[in-house]
Amino acid sequence: MANYLPSVLAKAQAVLLNAFANADKRFREPVVHKSFLENSTIMFPDYQTIRTREDRTVEAYAKVKAARALGTGRSHNHTGSKGDSQILTPSWTTYNDTWSISLKQADNNVFSLDEMGMNEVENGVRNFMVGLETVATTYLHNNRTGVNVATVEGTFNATNDAFEVPLASIDRFLQIATTTMDVNAYQGMQYMVYADTAAWNRLNFQFNQGSQNSENLSFQFGGVRIMHAPELSALAGALTYTNGYMILVPEGHIGGLPWIPRQNRQGISTKENEYGQILNPFDGLAYAVHSYEQRSDQSAAGGYTQDVLTEFELSLDMAYEHAPLSTANETPIFAFALV
Repeated sequence: MANYLPSVLAKAQAVLLNAFANADKRFREPVVHKSFLENSTIMFPDYQTIRTREDRTVEAYAKVKAARALGTGRSHNHTGSKGDSQILTPSWTTYNDTWSISLKQADNNVFSLDEMGMNEVENGVRNFMVGLETVATTYLHNNRTGVNVATVEGTFNATNDAFEVPLASIDRFLQIATTTMDVNAYQGMQYMVYADTAAWNRLNFQFNQGSQNSENLSFQFGGVRIMHAPELSALAGALTYTNGYMILVPEGHIGGLPWIPRQNRQGISTKENEYGQILNPFDGLAYAVHSYEQRSDQSAAGGYTQDVLTEFELSLDMAYEHAPLSTANETPIFAFALV
């Protein structure tokens, strides 16, 4: 239900134990979302200052590579072309979660108004962590590279934009993937590995086949950080990949750019509006909070006839981005599948 009527004292309903309430609010740690945030200041050091309002465009520039075949000999009148740069324009989306509380809704309730308010804040935080993890995971999947020059021990499926590794090579799935990154000139780097559940189970098993086992498979886990991203399973399934699907990204090549308006950061208060912010302990970000009051009859929703309804909004602007590349359809996000 959308109000607190189930817990009205008139029904003499016992309060749920905290353990049950906490279980109902559980959510997975948003590992994909948080991994984007690790490189925010590296990709755009000053974006918080530059973006003064939601409708202001922010542009970042990067130099473009100039790939040329080597010539032979020397010339007194050699000529060459000039270099170029490219623009990356971050695309922010404003995400929000809303709720309302009336002044008198706790008068006849086992919960205090503060407890109700805290419950709504907890719900808002949970909803953001679940929602942003979905957005971040979908971004990774949808922005996988369409260019992959590797051809050994696998085949690049240009329709699905995934490097397909034969199921017979399952024990070296990660090794083949990191070698493929090497072939694509990302050698010597640390890789973030986002694994769907099938790939996670296989990699976790292989990681624990150490030197004391009959077959040591742990050699391939150097230089990688593996994260379980369950939401990749459905996305992989849509491509008919069910044996294992993972995405590799060189560290430092993706970033998440959080932003909230200046008024929320400053804590502006007007006659009808309150602008503030709240720190989310799960991702460490400051979220914008906006509220306003209105006269309302809340007798049908746990309050009373002469009541005051306060509307709340929790919001955050997020832009998930990857490093720009000059080749069409090429990104630093590589997908791999066992087939």
